[in-house]
Amino acid sequence: MDNRYLEKAKEKILNFMKTEYKGEDIRFCSAFLFGDSKLIEKNKPLADLFNSLAIVERPNIIYIRTDTELEINGVNIKDLTEKLHLAAFFGGDVKSIKQVKCDVIISENLSFFMSEKPNNSIFLYNKGFHLTKQISHFVEKLTFNKLVFFGDVDCQGVAIFNSFKRFFGNIEFYPDFETVKFIVEHYNLPLPKDECESEDFEHLKELVEFLKEKKVRIEQEFLQVLFYRKELNKPRWIR
Repeated sequence: MDNRYLEKAKEKILNFMKTEYKGEDIRFCSAFLFGDSKLIEKNKPLADLFNSLAIVERPNIIYIRTDTELEINGVNIKDLTEKLHLAAFFGGDVKSIKQVKCDVIISENLSFFMSEKPNNSIFLYNKGFHLTKQISHFVEKLTFNKLVFFGDVDCQGVAIFNSFKRFFGNIEFYPDFETVKFIVEHYNLPLPKDECESEDFEHLKELVEFLKEKKVRIEQEFLQVLFYRKELNKPRWIR
């Protein structure tokens, strides 16, 4: 997005927020203003502007799985995970939490969240940019040993990680840079191309430059394939 269009988009958002906004969520507003439900959240300056002016944070649904002792509002989440495979709740309606300290893993994609089993950890499904703020507020209520964002190794995944990094300075990105280099250098695959020429990242810049140089992206599902083939060791927070 060039600077001229960015400034016009900002002006459009400002005018809308002052005159018409009634608490609708970011995707509705993006579709209403630009005909693209993800345009605002995919452009950090626009997302920051929108979030700074939003008067209502709607209670987005948070999806969670765990093998640890965890109660939310008196409900046993471990028990629900065992019986129903997952649990879901409104992020803005958490009145009480009882838990044991464990790892917390935020997954960008549904495939990993649903198919892999947590190992002394809590799995949260992020669903992209629009739930980052809500999940961050929930994670702030937890005690954890390690906080990890496991996403696609591409510019969108890095952008989501950067959003979480604003809330948690100690959050880690998985896979780490050495693992990424190993995969790119040892697997002669037609990996999908990534395009992020105009993105500016505060964190993981070296990784982004590497992806641009190699013109690749690594989808989260491909790492799961390597786990399955035992060609890549699972991190400790996966059973």
